[in-house]
Amino acid sequence: MAEPFIKTMRITCSIEHAFTTFTQQINLWWPPNHRKFEGSTIKLETHIGGSFYEVAPDGQQAILGEVLSLNPPFDITYTWNPGKITKPTQVTISFTQDDDETIMQVTHIEADSALGDKWPQRLTLFTRGWQAVFTAYADFIKTNL
Repeated sequence: MAEPFIKTMRITCSIEHAFTTFTQQINLWWPPNHRKFEGSTIKLETHIGGSFYEVAPDGQQAILGEVLSLNPPFDITYTWNPGKITKPTQVTISFTQDDDETIMQVTHIEADSALGDKWPQRLTLFTRGWQAVFTAYADFIKTNL
């Protein structure tokens, strides 16, 4: 299996706030330039088997992934469809409380995507994409405590 993408960040808030913001308020902070449809709504259903999807103003939908596991407020794992060749990659977002900060870690793996030798190329794209997501998330947390 290919080397995973792993990125961590520290945010000054409770683990519960960090988890809830990521999962239940995702539409409020998900970067506009990381959406398939302009003016869309992003939803992440917080139950196993739930969908991670985007809805355009005209009702079109794009399925971004499916929730595989959920352990509030500690972690959520979901498949990730954008960038797939045959099957989705997999993302785990974990949260750990450390005094008055929460450490959020993203682990993005090839999983069953069959990206093979294309994984390093996709990893470069995922790295840029996750940086934008982290920035938007951190900025939202800072202004919405």
